[in-house]
Amino acid sequence: DGGIHCYTSKDLINWTNAGVVLSVDYKNTNTDIEYGCLIERPKVVFNKVTRKFIAFFKFYPKGNGYEIAYVGVAIADSPNGPFQYSHKFLADSPKGSGDFSMFVDTNGDLYHLAVRKPDKTFIIGKMRDDYLLPAEEYKICQGIDFHTEAPAIIKVNDVYHMLSSASSGWTPNEARYYTSTTLFGTWTRHENPTHGFNTIDNIGSEKTFGGQSSFIIPVVGIENAFIAMFDIWKPSMPIEGRYIWLPIEFKEGKMAINWIEKWNLSFFKK
Repeated sequence: DGGIHCYTSKDLINWTNAGVVLSVDYKNTNTDIEYGCLIERPKVVFNKVTRKFIAFFKFYPKGNGYEIAYVGVAIADSPNGPFQYSHKFLADSPKGSGDFSMFVDTNGDLYHLAVRKPDKTFIIGKMRDDYLLPAEEYKICQGIDFHTEAPAIIKVNDVYHMLSSASSGWTPNEARYYTSTTLFGTWTRHENPTHGFNTIDNIGSEKTFGGQSSFIIPVVGIENAFIAMFDIWKPSMPIEGRYIWLPIEFKEGKMAINWIEKWNLSFFKK
């Protein structure tokens, strides 16, 4: 089952496994996505002009380990695939880029925001109108600290909010939180937006409950309702890696994410 899996839901609670929508190639050794390559953290966006769904993912070709980090690109007519692998690209460095976000702005422009390797500078690049490749040179995001990765971005009332983390390998660390009125910055850093204690894994907010930011889900049908998603990394036993989903509150215009043992979408209707 190597590749990208898809799950579908109408209520964010009950999920259906749609299977592998982009598979590694188990037979062909003359393709980028041959068996043995590494595919991580896919992001899917919809291009309203081409009417295509485009998957971006961290991509490491077979035999290279984590030395060079490409962005892989695959295309489909439907969000549940099948996706066809298209190509890969490097972002602003021969070593590529690490954890990233693909953010579609309100005007339809797509931006790739990522930590650059190996200097750990946080960069941004605008993608072409078809979303398939960068349209211009990358720029440094002003105000973002070095070693910032795993960005998840939303726009609320014309303010961009970025949830992210420091770079500490597989080990969790304190969440980083920035806001700006432009994607290029200058960004302003705020205090850790997470609060509380994960009683399941016995880890507090000083280590983001044991997780790392991966995406923020807008709740369809409820204005300004968002869910923060975190990955729990288990490198010694990846199959045991889990996820944390928590509702985002806004207090005086700033993001707050509190640990809650159990919750549902009625949280946003208070």
